[in-house]
Amino acid sequence: MDVYERLQEKFATHPLGAPRNEKFLEILNILFAPQEAELATHLGFWPARSSDIAEAAGMSEEHAVQLCERMADKGIVYGFQVRDERRYCLLPTAPGLFEFPFMIRDREVKMALDWQRLGQLWEEYYHDGWGHELSSSPTPAARVLPIGKAISADLRVFPFEEAARYIREARYIGLSDCPCRTSKPSCDAPVDVCLTFNYTAKFLDEREAARLIPPEQALAVLQRADDSGLVHCTTNTADRIDYICNCCSCCCDILGAMTRLKDSSARVESNFRATVIVEECLACGDCLQRCPMEAIEVGDVAAVNQERCIGCGLCATTCPAEAMTLERVSEVAPPADYRELVTLIGGEKDRLQAFAENLHPR
Repeated sequence: MDVYERLQEKFATHPLGAPRNEKFLEILNILFAPQEAELATHLGFWPARSSDIAEAAGMSEEHAVQLCERMADKGIVYGFQVRDERRYCLLPTAPGLFEFPFMIRDREVKMALDWQRLGQLWEEYYHDGWGHELSSSPTPAARVLPIGKAISADLRVFPFEEAARYIREARYIGLSDCPCRTSKPSCDAPVDVCLTFNYTAKFLDEREAARLIPPEQALAVLQRADDSGLVHCTTNTADRIDYICNCCSCCCDILGAMTRLKDSSARVESNFRATVIVEECLACGDCLQRCPMEAIEVGDVAAVNQERCIGCGLCATTCPAEAMTLERVSEVAPPADYRELVTLIGGEKDRLQAFAENLHPR
């Protein structure tokens, strides 16, 4: 195998998935220069000291840092500094390798890569196996954060169901252009609505892929997304989230498995479903136009297809008669953190051993 085939093999061991495919090989060829690809085959999926990476790759630490920094500037490797030590790791295909490069604003990086071809390849790869891989585990990698005002007032709302809580508690908040709509512009929804949090936001800000914003501006972004009919999607974790994507069904890869791929097994986690207060419904059809999942039909009154509903609440916030509301259908708590999430998914895909072997430099 050449270096790009070996790198593809490494990405394929991650629980979130990277099916072996000629299109993915071409993506790697565009993103990684040959020397970068060679070093990347020695990186793990867990941050490691630059000295350990250099030892595994058989090169000087100075050269390893130079290459890792070059990759981090393109958004294809994650890196940060702890006191005097630099640490780096590979990113999963999503969220990470697909999204971060399209967020980069640096002019030199933008001029160096064929972005149109890259966007086309990711879309073809999505339809040729990657999209199904992202949604093929019983435990979803993403979940929907319901719009708070859409939930019935008498229902208990758990902390992990409140977008505002994550915003209030975040140390850093980043705002970026949506990579899904940037890579395949096919709708007129707002682009500057992608929120990242804590050290992901700090990393993207340092690499000119996001700008740090205060909590009140982040809350305004959520409102603007709601006004535009976008769904709040996030990491399927409870204690901390890395992002809130404000998603449309025509571009988003999280919702796309259900809408574009028509994958009957695909789902995003949600504890809510929309319900109609029949006696209040005007049958106006506003909810039908607003629903991103085509889960609503309107006859004498509106009716919700519970199999397609994802509990986002967009129908409820647009209903002029307040005849739509979100009702709780479960109280499932997400995995505590990212490590628990990928461990669960890795076990479901029988991929834990291969993933464990690639967590650290080798």
